[in-house]
Amino acid sequence: MPNPTHLHPPRYHHFVLLVWEERGADGHHIAWRLSLQDSQKEERIGFKNLDELTAFLERWMKSSSEDDSNKKEMSK
Repeated sequence: MPNPTHLHPPRYHHFVLLVWEERGADGHHIAWRLSLQDSQKEERIGFKNLDELTAFLERWMKSSSEDDSNKKEMSK
């Protein structure tokens, strides 16, 4: 029986995650900020908080999986 991982090798996509702390004039913590840089498109996407980053990644993964499924359907 063939091993399914050989038929469909994993796909990889690279993002660079940047995390930095914003501080007020008095030096106190204001917020953590985040951004992802897409290594293939050279674009950077900023996020105000971890929830925004998580929502983006969930949408991106769903969209990427659907795009891959559509390509397979079209090639049949």
